[in-house]
Amino acid sequence: MTAAGLLFSTLFLATASIAQPVPAGVATAAIRADERDRDAREKLAEIIEALAIGNGSVVADIGAGYGYYAVRLSPVVGTSGRIYAEEIDRPLVEKLRRRVANENLKNIKPVLGKPDDPGLPGSSLDAILLADVYHEVESRSGFLRRIMTSLKPGGRLVIVEYLKPELRSQPRERQQKEHNIAPEYVEQDLKEAGFAVIRRRDPLGPGYDGIPMYYIVASRAH
Repeated sequence: MTAAGLLFSTLFLATASIAQPVPAGVATAAIRADERDRDAREKLAEIIEALAIGNGSVVADIGAGYGYYAVRLSPVVGTSGRIYAEEIDRPLVEKLRRRVANENLKNIKPVLGKPDDPGLPGSSLDAILLADVYHEVESRSGFLRRIMTSLKPGGRLVIVEYLKPELRSQPRERQQKEHNIAPEYVEQDLKEAGFAVIRRRDPLGPGYDGIPMYYIVASRAH
């Protein structure tokens, strides 16, 4: 990791055991350096492949932060596609708007959402990405129902999360205190909400501080 990336990681992890939504005051240079490290560390290409998107696709990045995924998905969907970069933190949304404008990313639309409602258009998305977000969701059933209604039939939902190995057998409440969640709990929620679980990649690789990551791919059946 570069010195700037290490600085960002230190700041980012000061109040949490893993990567959490980025505070709005973190320096842009540190963020960019960390993003370059993330491409390999988080197997970006594999996550994009899991979304099953291409030119013209409409995608939502829920909990977009400073736009790490949104910016990298932008060239994948092309000028005829659209990325909804959703955040519930207004200062982050404004910073994301500036980034999008500065980088002339016309196919990214920042969206100010709510904790229980990302505010996405109905039945219009080919894919939705939740990266290091789902463990924070409180009203899970309602949240997943809203996501499902935003997807086209057959549209994909990809959830990327972290799990410390020592927490895998712990109750959900214990995991959430550590901002972790086991894939078994995620799959259970998805199935109860009516999603079809397609694939689980567990582990994907080491994330921040070497904590293992995983992802789950699900789809809207109808």
